[in-house]
Parts: sequence; C-alpha cells; structure tokens
Amino acid sequence: MSSSVQAITVESSDGGEFKMTVGAAIQSKLLNRMIEDVSVSADCKVRVSEVNSETLKKVIEYCEKHASMANDGASHSNAEELEGWDTEFMKVNAGDMLFHILMAANYLEVEGLFNLACQTVANSMKGKTPKEIRMMFNIKNDFTPEEQERLRRQNPSCSFD
Repeated sequence: MSSSVQAITVESSDGGEFKMTVGAAIQSKLLNRMIEDVSVSADCKVRVSEVNSETLKKVIEYCEKHASMANDGASHSNAEELEGWDTEFMKVNAGDMLFHILMAANYLEVEGLFNLACQTVANSMKGKTPKEIRMMFNIKNDFTPEEQERLRRQNPSCSFD
C-alpha cells in the first residue's frame, strides 16, 4: 500500500460512493484486507456489497472519528469525549438503523462499532417487557396460545406479555 495515498473511495451496495481516509478504513478488518490486496492509488475504489449508502455513511463517520481520536493520542479527556460522542452517535432508530449499523459493523469487521451497537441494543431492552421488545424490533410473536401455555407451565417465570 502506498503511504502517500490518504483516502480511498468506498462504494455501497446501492452505488453510493464515499471518500474515506486510509486511517479510518483500516479500522475495518475487511476493508484493511481489501486495500492490502491491491496497489492503493488515488483512484482506489473498493465495493462493499452488503452495506447500503445510508448505513455506510454512518459507519464511515464512526471510523473517521475514532481514527482521528486515535491519531490525537490516548488521554483521559479524549476517552471521555469519545465516549460522549459514541453515545450521541448511537441515538438512532432502534429498530431499523441500529440493526443496519450492527449488521454492517459485523460484515465490515469494525469491532469497536459492533460492540457499541450490541451494547446499545442491550441497553434499549433494559426494563422492557417481551411485548415491548417485540414492538420495538418489529418481532412477530409466532407462538400459538397453546405453545405459550405449555411454555408457561414448563417455565413459570416465562412471560409473553
């Protein structure tokens, strides 16, 4: 990889193209492998077939922020600032965008973003009933009333409401 190249173009599944610094791209194990396999030049373009434009834009935003903070050096104030930024960054639609970010982080192998998205999902479910969780994530309860009753008898603490 040429050290003079500072950015690459990443193409989403729906044809959107986004510039991304090489420093941010290497936070993704998948992108890192892709750019290691080619001679990176000013017109280097990689395609990520499993991530749409809206989601890819969010992933790149995360990677750019984390790359710039890493370049600034690790300090207690930087860590606190980044934690606050992460909290604000994850204030997205719990059902749709959060799921897409989680899937993209997994596909692109952005470990920090994947962990953050998983924690956000876990936090969003705290204190909610199964019914509220199903509504939040648009999950259909496909148990029949008979199956629910059988499960309640087997597991008295089990709740479907």
